[in-house]
Parts: sequence; C-alpha cells; structure tokens
Amino acid sequence: MQRKSVLAEREKEVVVWVEEIKDGSMSPTTQPGSYQLPTSGFNSKLPSAWVPYAELMRIERPAGLYAFYFPYLIGLAYAACIAEPVVASVEQLIALSALFLVWNILLRGAACAWNDNMDQEFDRQVTRCRNRPIARGAVTTAQGHVFTAVLCLSLLPILALFPASCTYHTGAMLFLFGLYALAKRVTYYPQVVLGFPFAWAIFFCCAVLHVDPFGPRALLPTASLFAANVLWTISYDTIYAHQDVRDDVKAGVKSMAVRFAHSTKLLVVVLSIAQVSLLILTGWLTGMSAAYYVGTCGGTAVALGSMVVRVDLSKPSSCAWWFHWQFWFVGGSMASGLFGDFVLR
Repeated sequence: MQRKSVLAEREKEVVVWVEEIKDGSMSPTTQPGSYQLPTSGFNSKLPSAWVPYAELMRIERPAGLYAFYFPYLIGLAYAACIAEPVVASVEQLIALSALFLVWNILLRGAACAWNDNMDQEFDRQVTRCRNRPIARGAVTTAQGHVFTAVLCLSLLPILALFPASCTYHTGAMLFLFGLYALAKRVTYYPQVVLGFPFAWAIFFCCAVLHVDPFGPRALLPTASLFAANVLWTISYDTIYAHQDVRDDVKAGVKSMAVRFAHSTKLLVVVLSIAQVSLLILTGWLTGMSAAYYVGTCGGTAVALGSMVVRVDLSKPSSCAWWFHWQFWFVGGSMASGLFGDFVLR
C-alpha cells in the first residue's frame, strides 16, 4: 500500500510538470540556438566532416570518460593487491593504465554513439541534447550504427593483448551498455543498469592480471567492490540526470532523478553509506593495510559527504560541476588507497 501511495504521488507530480510545460510556466533555462561548428578546442582543428563523429565520441567532454576510466584504475589496483604471487610491478601498472586510457576512449565512443542513436527522438526534446550529431541530422541513423561497429571492432587489437578470458568480460560490458540505452524507456532505474557495465571493469582487470574474480578466494571481496562501484554510479548519475529532469518528464524519459526528484539527497546518503560499508568489507576480507582504509574508505566517505552537502540539484551547472569533479574526489580516493596498499605490500 505504501508503495502504491508513493507511485500515485509521483504520478501527480509528473502531471503537474507536464501541465506547466504546456502552459509555458516551466521552460528550460536556456533556449537552443542553431548549431555552429566549433571555433576552438580539438574539434575545431578537424575537417568539418569529421566533427560530428568526434562529437559522437564526446572527445572534448572528458567527464564521461572518467566514468569509464576510473573503475579500470580501481580494478587494476585491486587486482594487483590480491594477486598471489605478485604478478605486476609499478611500471607494469602504469603501462596498463595508459593502455586502458586508449581502450576507454574507444569504448566510451562506441557506447555514446549507440546511446545517441537509440535516444535521438528523446534528444530532440531535451535542450542540452538536441544539438547532438544524430539528433540534429549531421549523422544518419545508419551512419551512427556503422560508426558504433567500427569503434567496437577497433577494440580488438587491444583485446588481443590481454588473456582470453577478457573477451567474455568485454562481451558482457558491451551487452550491458547496449541494454542501458533501452532501459530508460521501461524503468525509472536506468542508473542501476548503467552501474553494472561500469563496475564490470573490476572483473576485467582481475582477468588481465590473471586473478579469477569468481574463484573461491576472490569472489566475496570482488563482489563487494563491484557492488560499491554500482552504488557509486547510481549516486553520481542520478545527480547528473537532474540537469534534464524537467525536459525528461516532457519527453517521457525515465530516470531515478525523475523517480526521486524531491528525495535525491536522501537517496544518495543511503547509497553512499552502503558504498563505504562495502569498501570496508572488501578491505577486511582481503587484509588491506591502513593506507586502504584511510585513502579508499575515509577519502571516499569525505568526498561523497561533500558532494551531497554542496551540490544544488536545482542548478544544472552545479550538477554538472559535481558530476565532473566527483570522479577525481571519489574515484581518486578509491584508486589511491588501493595503489597505496599495493606499494606497501
């Protein structure tokens, strides 16, 4: 009964928002203008025919890349900590980190191109997204699919450098990223779906260092770290989605920002407590040192707490700022504590 009451209240709020949109009392804070080719930055140096594809890959928008890359740094450091005997040097971890950066630029590009193709009708109704290449018609649907396929195939030369088991993990991630683009049509919890392919980097990195993430010794701590990464994604992506919450209601896009529009901070507090608890459990199960508890657990708790207190969900600029920088605050804390533990071993 309580759930039905909550859902009924949410439906009333949505109806109010839609009516405000119709009568003009609710409108985006900025109105879209006609698209213009970039005049500065990396994209401005490219031939004009290449620019839409660079925009599809979000080349000049690094924040989304951090969402892909930091779980690999976390997973790599974690795998190095639990590998027995020690199978990687600091130099090897640095080299793998550089290789993962290239890997994630391509993987992120493929995921964004697929997502933009699936979301093109939604994007045309959302102020922040309507000038994306497919939404504005600079790239056709067919061209978008071909470009996605090319980016996926470009992962193969890098994948060939890793153990064979990484192929299965790559397939799982690609499937889950593809599923995310469809989830927002059928559930208010697409952020939960998104959390799984991001966190799957933990399994991938274990396989790279020849650690079986599903083996009897590693299963519980690895699953705990995996779950912590899923909860982290849910938190930051729900905050990020608040930039578009009113346009999303108008377009019919479902998200946790819509579902928990007036209780997002409470939600993030609960998720953050659970995330830090899972990180502590991971440390206890693997016998991590004080460096892990101070850097990964303590640093993450402080970073998440600061984000919850200081983000202004009513201001898109604040949501965007915290989405960008929390990767360095939260992700940096999680990775630094693990790398610190590895160096001290």
